[in-house]
Amino acid sequence: MKFLQAILVALILLSNLAIAQPSFANKPPLTSNPDYIAVTNDLSKATDPTEIAKLQFEKYVIETGESFAECRNLTANPLPVYGKKSKLDGSTFDNTLYTLASGGTTNEDWNCQGIYLEKGLNNDGQPVAIKLVTGTQMVAKADPETGAIDLNFPVTRIFKNGEINWLIPTTTEELSALTLPQAPLD
Repeated sequence: MKFLQAILVALILLSNLAIAQPSFANKPPLTSNPDYIAVTNDLSKATDPTEIAKLQFEKYVIETGESFAECRNLTANPLPVYGKKSKLDGSTFDNTLYTLASGGTTNEDWNCQGIYLEKGLNNDGQPVAIKLVTGTQMVAKADPETGAIDLNFPVTRIFKNGEINWLIPTTTEELSALTLPQAPLD
């Protein structure tokens, strides 16, 4: 009887190992990461030393960072951020625009794909979307003198309306007419 119990326990353990998700699994290989592929391609074509340094930093972030990007809003106002679109979203865009509350940080289970800057990166009035690579820990702060949004990383992927399949509102009215869901918070 004890022999049968031992065999039964062994079979249960083996079946558990075969079925259960590995808890100490490694990240997927970098060669399958679309951000890594794009950064590597851009790096091989870059000639400007400043651009090369920015791309090398992005590559380092992808290689050493988490498997998601995190956004933190330290401005006084809500910040529009991009994230995975829900299954119920019928739009043709690749993602959805969310609102990240002032002082908020996105949940680590949620990948922050980018941010929307209504006044542009240099406060020039040209709305842009900034794409974040996997592993980025983005912190947005407001410059007290100019009101421009300062980011804690070198920006290389800046898109205007029509350059990427993301919703990039071109006017304040267009942005305010949207009903943006709240980004999941930590």
